[in-house]
Amino acid sequence: MPPLPHRFLLTPGLQPSEGSVAVTPDMTYEASRGYGFTNTPNGNETALAVRAGPGDYRVRVTLGSKIAASRTSLWAEDRRLMLAPVVLKKGEIRTVEFTVNVRDASVVTSEQDAKGKAPKVGLRGDEDIGRTWDERLTIAFSGPAPSVQSVEVTKVSARRVLIAGDSTVTDQAGTDYASWGQMLPRFLSNDISVANHARSGETMKSFVTSLRWDKLLSDLRAGDVVLMQFGHNDQKKQWPRTYVDAEKAYPAWLKAFAADVEAKGAKVVLISPVSRRSFEGGKITNTLAGYDDAVRKVAGELGVPFIDLTARTRTLYEALGPDLSPLAFGNSGQDKTHHNAYGAYQIANYVAQVLTNPQSGLGLRPAADFKAFDPSHPPDPRAYDLTPADWPIMREAPAKISGN
Repeated sequence: MPPLPHRFLLTPGLQPSEGSVAVTPDMTYEASRGYGFTNTPNGNETALAVRAGPGDYRVRVTLGSKIAASRTSLWAEDRRLMLAPVVLKKGEIRTVEFTVNVRDASVVTSEQDAKGKAPKVGLRGDEDIGRTWDERLTIAFSGPAPSVQSVEVTKVSARRVLIAGDSTVTDQAGTDYASWGQMLPRFLSNDISVANHARSGETMKSFVTSLRWDKLLSDLRAGDVVLMQFGHNDQKKQWPRTYVDAEKAYPAWLKAFAADVEAKGAKVVLISPVSRRSFEGGKITNTLAGYDDAVRKVAGELGVPFIDLTARTRTLYEALGPDLSPLAFGNSGQDKTHHNAYGAYQIANYVAQVLTNPQSGLGLRPAADFKAFDPSHPPDPRAYDLTPADWPIMREAPAKISGN
């Protein structure tokens, strides 16, 4: 195949130069060409896809218009928020940068594999039609008045933050659902590549049997950081194949995963599972009792950073109260476990606070415009940084997502 251009011109009238190409709205993605649009039908996004192998890519986007004011939100792959919405006046032009991780489902082969059968991650649900595991880099734009002049893509070597977890962490790609993992890139410095390997319904055991842990480890390098948040599904006795008790098996699995990470020369951060919205008398009951304590204890024993999302999300829900807290959850607030854009955004902000604190020893930096969020004094969910028009409507998702 001929080499791809590295710069894509989206505004009519811009003159292509060496290494650039004009992309018109009618150019849907074609594998033979290697680039084009993959917009969600009847959605509110413009999604540019570029053929890309596994790795990290620096994306430079030039925004703005000479004829009108603009507001553009930028997303990558399955709705990873890369930056805060960029608001520009008429005639104002700005170039922004961020780093995107691209991966496929292939796993490094070994002599234990069946002859002629390359192992792959066990994709589930609608993952096979998503943007995370394909051989493309997808950058999407949304907002009430988006304006994108050009997109420039360059492969780079970047430090990675890799995430392992379940549906409360994964890149949710449907309707009003969202998880904190997909919001995290917006709060970290733009030279960090966030690779979210979390998936709905996962446990630590299934992360191994589906080869997701193998895949994460094969992408892990010395100096990278791995965030681990499990518990919602591990505690389910009705799932006997993957159930682990909070006192013995769960801590043992945490320690085994942490040992794998440290053996690679990387750093691990243990995170207690986010609380469910289970009010009694105006207070949240802890439906994860024992599991949150186990994460805290293991982190202390291993001397690794710990993020207490069980406690912090309980504080968040109680500060919002029983009446307002549903506005932080998916399925129009009917879901009591999984968040929407607002809830995910606030939790990701708190996670970033801990990760970028110099005392963590991780050496991560926050985004240039980072402002810390206090869970006990949350912003009004009816008016915060993302508007409904900023949120890209992608494929439909079932009202019930595994992990409740």
